[in-house]
Amino acid sequence: MGVPFGAVARARSSIALAAAGTALVLASCTFPVRFATPAEVQQATNPTPITIGGGAVAPPPAPAGLDQIQADLRRLIGQIGPSVVRIDAGTASGSGLLIDAVGTVVTPASLVAGSQQVTVTTSAGQKYTGLVAGADANSDVAVVHVSGAAGLTPAPFGDSTALQIGDVVVSIGSGTVSQGIVSQIAGGQILTTAPATSGSSGSALVNIAGQVIGMTTLGPAGVGAMGVAIPSNQVNAVAQQLLSGGSPTPSGKAFLGVGLTDAAGGGAQVQSVVAGGPAASAGIQAGWTILAIGGHSVANAAAVAPVLATYTPGQRVTLTLRLPNGSTRSIQVLLGSG
Repeated sequence: MGVPFGAVARARSSIALAAAGTALVLASCTFPVRFATPAEVQQATNPTPITIGGGAVAPPPAPAGLDQIQADLRRLIGQIGPSVVRIDAGTASGSGLLIDAVGTVVTPASLVAGSQQVTVTTSAGQKYTGLVAGADANSDVAVVHVSGAAGLTPAPFGDSTALQIGDVVVSIGSGTVSQGIVSQIAGGQILTTAPATSGSSGSALVNIAGQVIGMTTLGPAGVGAMGVAIPSNQVNAVAQQLLSGGSPTPSGKAFLGVGLTDAAGGGAQVQSVVAGGPAASAGIQAGWTILAIGGHSVANAAAVAPVLATYTPGQRVTLTLRLPNGSTRSIQVLLGSG
């Protein structure tokens, strides 16, 4: 059967209108028109990380919370750092904490054991000669004096009795930093998960408020599995007793209360005098040189301890001293207990 002419005409008219509409739509576009390739679709949905300079991949931005934690840690380290000094004692090295602005330092007794003189370096790079003014092996606390220092930053000590298990702490030493939590408080010590490393003994154990609540120690055995610290209250109490010329755990040995070094021309030169100690009470001053103790000649600083070992606390002994002007003087000293 044939198709009526009118139907064919109507169909041709519809196709012509559709084609004209398409032409109008395309005419409104910018040529040439091209569809995205599969590779371009993949790049749009999973973009390649942007590279910087020599090809390093730019890291994604850190979550806001981590940025704040890092900023807080940097601020804490910057705040405590000036109060921490480096201690070099022969073959051993570690840290110490300033307790005043003129260079009185607390450090572990195990770090300076066997040393009368150490090198103290501040965070600013200033170097001083430090003399071990007193040490208590049982509490592992020693006091070191430097001379000629001023304007230093004392450590902001806090109350260690307020410390609780689980508290976040940061160990800040001279060139060493570690972070952890308090895992145990027992036997007069604070145990933490902040790793201890060689040379970290004497670091400041700091709470999140920026207070020193302990002083780390490796002890005579060296690095342990956990961080160990002496509570700040104990550090302060022992240091004050040592500074007053006594000892929290008397050894039964005669105590003179001076820091010594070898003198030019022989003898033991007094570098520092413990305030309130036997030598200070007798009027002995820094810069004087001990030539003899009770008639026993003193050739150098190392000769003093063996001579004192022949005496007992409470005995009176005569010291022969050379003054800076070259004159000599004999002074009686009532020996204390060290």
